[in-house]
Amino acid sequence: MLATREINVYNNKKIGEKSDAMLQEAIITKIREDGLAEVVVERLGICGGDCNNCNECKYEHLMKSVVQNPINAKRGQHVMIETPTSGVVKGAFAIYVLPIVMLIAGYLIANALSASEGVCIAVAFAAAALGVLAAMLISKKHYAADPTPTKIVSMIYDD
Repeated sequence: MLATREINVYNNKKIGEKSDAMLQEAIITKIREDGLAEVVVERLGICGGDCNNCNECKYEHLMKSVVQNPINAKRGQHVMIETPTSGVVKGAFAIYVLPIVMLIAGYLIANALSASEGVCIAVAFAAAALGVLAAMLISKKHYAADPTPTKIVSMIYDD
């Protein structure tokens, strides 16, 4: 597991610097032949990830990811990876909000057309299913445009 500690970053990114991207510490586990790197990142839960306090987490805290490696970092190095937040926000909107909005809109439209309660519910769920399908298509289009938006931006060294 990645240790929480004070770190200094060298290269062009500084901790606390204003950015439209999410920065996370990672460890490179493998350099692939296509130039991408496989990294392991500590996934922090809603509780903040302080497992010493509760030991109630049901899921693994380490997440594997494939990232771009423009600085040619090596296996085993601690690095900072950057994920554009706009992609995260758009993805979250598509996956979570769009189906719910479609569900409510489907119900309201069917209700406005004086459909019975059962028909309103059926139309609402059909609209939600269309919202899920739309979210999948948006996700697929986004992935096709940039399949690996996360990249290594700097190496980390301890104080």
